[in-house]
This record gives sequence, structure tokens and C-alpha cells, in this order.
Amino acid sequence: MKKSADLLDLKEVAGYFGISESTVRRKVRKSRENGFGFVLPLFSAGSRLLWRRSDIEGWKGEEPDEVVMYNPSVPSFPTAQMPSQAQVHQELRKLGVRLPENISSK
Repeated sequence: MKKSADLLDLKEVAGYFGISESTVRRKVRKSRENGFGFVLPLFSAGSRLLWRRSDIEGWKGEEPDEVVMYNPSVPSFPTAQMPSQAQVHQELRKLGVRLPENISSK
């Protein structure tokens, strides 16, 4: 199959990022599983992978090793100190969460 000049194959993508072909395959697999991360190929059939040159050149980041979710409405506490159950209940009540009556705040 003749490939267009605006497409990159596995070897070219690996060379562009300075990583091995197996690392590219692993990153693609993880991105498919997670739904984010490394640039997914435009075409994939068996062992043949092709990417748009513009997608590769435009990709600015590295996929995170772990996902950290941030929700500003959840109260935050210093990482060195875990909050007590009473503190958690108090913060939840401030946010308008109704807790069952059998939950006691000690």
C-alpha cells in the first residue's frame, strides 16, 4: 500500500518521539483502553498503523501516568492529615448533603 506524504507509519512515529515501536504500540493500547492519552492512529489494520502527520506534530503532551480527578465542590484537607468522620459530615452538610439520621457526628 502506497502511503501519502502526510501520513506517518509506526517506525516514523517512534522515530519522531524517540521511542521504540513497541512503546508506541503500548501507548496506543493504553490510550484506547483509557479513552485519552497518546495520539491514536488514523488507520489500524493488523500490524499496520498510520497517523496523520498533523496529528503527531500538533500533539503537545505526554499521557499522564495516573489520572487525578479534581472536583472543586469536594472539600479538601491537608494530605498529611486525614479528616475525622465528623469533619467529613460537617463539610458535607455545608454543601447541602442530607445524611441519614443514624449517622452520628462524634
